[in-house]
Amino acid sequence: MDWQRFRNITESKWSSLELYQGVWGYQIQPGTKWNCGLDISKVNALQNQMGFSFPITYREFLSELNGFDRDCVDFHAEEEPETFGRTCYQYPNDLERIKWLVDEIEEYRRHVNQALKNEGFRYENIEGFVPLYGHRALVVFTDKSLSPVISIVGDDVIVYGKTLEEYWRREFEIE
Repeated sequence: MDWQRFRNITESKWSSLELYQGVWGYQIQPGTKWNCGLDISKVNALQNQMGFSFPITYREFLSELNGFDRDCVDFHAEEEPETFGRTCYQYPNDLERIKWLVDEIEEYRRHVNQALKNEGFRYENIEGFVPLYGHRALVVFTDKSLSPVISIVGDDVIVYGKTLEEYWRREFEIE
């Protein structure tokens, strides 16, 4: 995928974005932009910190894009004020922040494995997981040409994209 083109499409879409009123949960703020990517030495250092090598396409993604320039807005019930939080993870800054999701994946690993198996992936070859956005994570296999992304909330696990590209297109509704 041409990640620079992806950046341009998403940022253009977000420039005129309107927040959904009366909808609970996190929303991207109007005017949000992607942070610049990491240089190759920082990508390599991040891989060392996480304990496994990334898929080729994720290395390319990280060299261009690395989280958002602002937090998302989180709408609650009407009587509560909105808050802000980071949902698109930035590396290496968010290594502590992502532990909850990695722990949840391990806790429900049987469900993760089944979801991957149902989509034709061999879960025996998993090396690790990289949280990407909210409760979605890239599954890292020994075969670095694979890049599925799961969505997990407890034991509710689905493969949200069979590739990283498919996932990001689906997440941000890009044709």
